[in-house]
Amino acid sequence: MESYTLSTSSISYAKPLSPLLLTAEQPSFILRNITLTSHPSQILAIVGPSGAGKSTLLDILAARTFPTSGSMHLNSVPINPSSYRKISSYVPQHDIFFPLLTVSETFTFSASLLLPKNPSKVSNVVVSLLKELNLTHLAHTRLGQGLSGGERRRVSIGLSLLHDPEFLILDEPTSGLDSKSAFDVVQILKFIATSRQRIVILSIHQPSFKILSLIDRVLLLSKGTVVYHGSLHLLEAFLLSKGFTVPPQLNSLEYAMEILQNLHDPYENANIALPDHCPESKKQNNKQGIVRYKSSRITEISLLSSRFWKIIYRTRQLLLTNFLEALVVGLVLGTIYLNIGTGKEGIKKRFGLFAFTLTFLLSSTTQTLPIFIDERPILIRETSSGLYRLSSHILANTLVFLPYLLLIAIIYSVSLYFLVGLCFSWQAFAYFVLVIWIIVLMANSFVLFLSSLAPNYIAGTSLVTILLAAFFLFSGYFISKESLPKYWLFMYFFSMYKYALDALLINEYSCLHNKCLVWFEEASVNSCLVTGGDVLDKNGLHERQRVSGSKR
Repeated sequence: MESYTLSTSSISYAKPLSPLLLTAEQPSFILRNITLTSHPSQILAIVGPSGAGKSTLLDILAARTFPTSGSMHLNSVPINPSSYRKISSYVPQHDIFFPLLTVSETFTFSASLLLPKNPSKVSNVVVSLLKELNLTHLAHTRLGQGLSGGERRRVSIGLSLLHDPEFLILDEPTSGLDSKSAFDVVQILKFIATSRQRIVILSIHQPSFKILSLIDRVLLLSKGTVVYHGSLHLLEAFLLSKGFTVPPQLNSLEYAMEILQNLHDPYENANIALPDHCPESKKQNNKQGIVRYKSSRITEISLLSSRFWKIIYRTRQLLLTNFLEALVVGLVLGTIYLNIGTGKEGIKKRFGLFAFTLTFLLSSTTQTLPIFIDERPILIRETSSGLYRLSSHILANTLVFLPYLLLIAIIYSVSLYFLVGLCFSWQAFAYFVLVIWIIVLMANSFVLFLSSLAPNYIAGTSLVTILLAAFFLFSGYFISKESLPKYWLFMYFFSMYKYALDALLINEYSCLHNKCLVWFEEASVNSCLVTGGDVLDKNGLHERQRVSGSKR
């Protein structure tokens, strides 16, 4: 197997300038002239205070960000970002998992996607990895309970090792851990580096003496520049050459951190050549190529669906709550609108019932917002690493939620429909269930879309509330289309409520199309004033639109 040496040459990175600025502005450099080398079977620790540029350098080394100038090489050959990502793996600082899955299930899911042609090998890979990370005793423990911070960090490392990368790049793997857990994590990384002959690069803020004993080389950063790059045992000699003697109570790296300002070789006034036309990041980005997925779309959808079902089954309390909510609200509304009849009051009450049904069904889906927002970082991590296609995730999510939402629609419809006395026709009832099903599916899709835009739960909730209120306002229930100002007319056609409300009205009054709802009685003469067809005509609807759609 080929052995790699990773190196960089004069890498610099500046914050991108805003295209909106009218005046010329000097670029603000985060990194300046970074040159480093990392070898197999070694751990390279990037050390420095907060704001030194450690995370930015790691992003460049992981090909997640591209430098403004400079280059990266594998065995003295410039890297191809697309090929490089296939043999490297990046572990973020924060551990993000599905809390209801076990350690073994989490590993098995990723391994199954990475080894689709060797299903028999998946189990062996997972067992071997659990043993290597000292997680065998926790294989069937759920990630959301019973795992310490160090154990969760080892799970993150394990996920990055499943495709056996040549380079393992970790952003502060000891952050937030106690001294023993931090040492255990670095000890495992050292074992991986030596046993697999891999390059391990990690950032660390202030390593302990025990952790330093496991590190081969350090890159000391200050204000985006290299202060020292080399082995630890030569650091003390470097300090002596600068006129500093390491006190006996400190190790050489701790002392170097303390006197960092005096060691710092300022580059603030250095002139770094920038590209004339486009930044280096754009040039390299064009060479990334097409991501090759290891599993077929069918395999991806199957595995994702299985994972979704497992998570849903383990949230039985939430499921039962949703079913009970649909049942209770349906029964309460059914008793409030009990046998409302078909007269003039019945027409008004039906309109109000349908409007409230839409409000309840659409607003109740906001409870899924935090679930979608919590899932978003996992989705980004897995799709960006090429584990599966985003479209496969969407299709699997839809396939799983369709029967679940159908059951909610049936429970709500059965508990409401016959108590209220809506049109007694099995065809009309089936269409009513279909409309309710489409409404809840549409609402969940809408919340899922907004969860991809909202930065957090609070912002997401505000966004959902405002938009649903606007949709309801322009649905035609409060103000008709003819009464709307022309510049607000687009909201009428954009409102989700409008089409759902039209569908419920068309279904009900198509069934009662020829039935007289309001009679005019005078002496012995009875004449029909309003039929079901008249109600549809008044609202600009027609029976044919049950299938063709709304046109009012």
